[in-house]
Amino acid sequence: MGIRLGSTVINCADLDTMTRFWSAALDLVPSSTDPGDDFRVLYGARVNLSLQRALTPVTARDQMHLDLYTDDQEGEVARLTGLGARPVEHVTDDPEDDYVILADPESNLFCVCAKPTEVVAGRG
Repeated sequence: MGIRLGSTVINCADLDTMTRFWSAALDLVPSSTDPGDDFRVLYGARVNLSLQRALTPVTARDQMHLDLYTDDQEGEVARLTGLGARPVEHVTDDPEDDYVILADPESNLFCVCAKPTEVVAGRG
């Protein structure tokens, strides 16, 4: 394999809050929880997510976001809001593209997409 996606990186101000949220949301294990960290990789069986401390306010949030696929959209939205996410919008304009936009604890937007397991597996 010549190239692969290693990790999606989210710039954030509070590394500890974001580590707790995303580790619980996606069942990831942080590389470190040292208070002096400026960068952490959160490792998972199927995905890695990296958090990088931003030294200036994070702006232009719409330049990058995560799409999370699930066959239990309602249950996952409830679980994620229980962890600290905030609902933004439920988009159902297209019956084949049903997603809920949420904001994480630092207002980074991400989507919880209703995708059956067989569709996700088929797209590998």
